[in-house]
Amino acid sequence: MRPDAGRPADAVFGPGGSAWPPGHPPPAGEGPRTALPIHRGVPRHLEAHLARLRAGAEALGQEVPWLAGATVELGSWLALEPISESALRLVLHLELRLLAARLEALPSTPDPYRLAPLPHPMGDLRSNPLAPHKGLSGPWRPPAMAEAHHRGAEDALLLWPDGTLAETAIAAVALERGEALILPPAPGRVASVAERLDLPAWAEARGLALETRDIPLGTEGRLWCLNALRGIWPASLL
Repeated sequence: MRPDAGRPADAVFGPGGSAWPPGHPPPAGEGPRTALPIHRGVPRHLEAHLARLRAGAEALGQEVPWLAGATVELGSWLALEPISESALRLVLHLELRLLAARLEALPSTPDPYRLAPLPHPMGDLRSNPLAPHKGLSGPWRPPAMAEAHHRGAEDALLLWPDGTLAETAIAAVALERGEALILPPAPGRVASVAERLDLPAWAEARGLALETRDIPLGTEGRLWCLNALRGIWPASLL
């Protein structure tokens, strides 16, 4: 991130925040998480990302009534000083009753954006009820990305055991074919905020009808990736 004078890059909010040592970075560990861009000082789709965190907690059987108060604290922190174009990463630490926030630079997207097809590291998650919730299916994404980089790609295109497309290590995928934009079925992959809130208007502006069906690897068409931080961008197979 561009250093905003006087603003730390990390902060914690919620009932456990008062006991957290000042100046210490947020705790490590897995948990419901999300990431969103801040443009001209305004967090994009913040309510949808908070709902994503809440849904992740509920999938683990935990209620988070304290998240509303933590959200108010987060808003006050973000309003302390003007924020440049930034990425805001949020993680719920349920046992500690903490909402951890980190401000970073918005990621750049390489062009071309090459995808290395790889078997999904977790096998088949399509029957796993936790899979749609970001951060709840295990820390497999960094190793998958590392393997893609080792092969000379920017990202990993993850495949289900039947050879159909799931998602990438960091994004949802879609295939433009004729006048259709085809999405893989939702089960097993992270529920995408960009797919739900940004993609319909993007596709409509291009005259593309959204469809959902299995996409075997090698199906002809133009690949697109999408996530909340980077938006929607073209990709190609390695």
